[in-house]
Amino acid sequence: MLIDQIKPEILVSLNKDYEKYNTSINYIYNVLSTKQVYAQLTIDEIKDILTFAGLDYMDWSPSDLLFGDRMLKQDYNYKYGK
Repeated sequence: MLIDQIKPEILVSLNKDYEKYNTSINYIYNVLSTKQVYAQLTIDEIKDILTFAGLDYMDWSPSDLLFGDRMLKQDYNYKYGK
C-alpha cells in the first residue's frame, strides 16, 4: 500500500489537525491505503495531501509533484527507479 511509503513526518502533519479536519484526513488515509503506487494518485488527491499536511509546495520542482520525491520514503524512490 502507498501509505506505507509516505514519509512519517507527512503522516504526523496530517494527524496534527485530525480533530478539526477528520473527514478530509480520513479520506486521505483511505486513498493512501487503496493505492499501490504514487502514479495512481490524482492531482486532486495530491493537492489534498499537501493542503491537509500543511506542506508548502511552492518550492517543489515539477519532478517532486509528478513523482512524489518529497513525499515518499527514499527506499520507495530507489525501488521504482527514481
